[in-house]
Amino acid sequence: MLAKNSLPIACVVALTLAAPAPTFAQTAVVNSGAIAAACATSAAACEAAILAAIAALQQAGLTPAALNEQLGIIAGVALNAARALPPSELAALSGTVSRLAAASTDPAQQTALLQLSQAIATGGSPDLALAAFAAAISAN
Repeated sequence: MLAKNSLPIACVVALTLAAPAPTFAQTAVVNSGAIAAACATSAAACEAAILAAIAALQQAGLTPAALNEQLGIIAGVALNAARALPPSELAALSGTVSRLAAASTDPAQQTALLQLSQAIATGGSPDLALAAFAAAISAN
């Protein structure tokens, strides 16, 4: 039998155990080496690596800011590595960059990624596209 003062304590303990444990922001670090290696190989390999990274980040339960940071890293690493691809291969990455934009929760980052996607789709220089992307993101 519970003592008279035990019931409030039991309720507090039960509520404490039922509440989710506090979580601390964890920044998943994408495997930038694997993304770079894939993106230096072909558009198809690059797309597969980027989509796998997006899926992993979405499952990681990151804060919106941490997710967006990782998406920016993916874009930079992927397009830097893809610079050596033939123009047709590089242009094929446009849709994948649009998928990065769709995964972002930051409207400014979404806009910058969509502009980057359009730039590479129309044969724009990856260096100029990345510079414009970096400028747009750093302005926020």
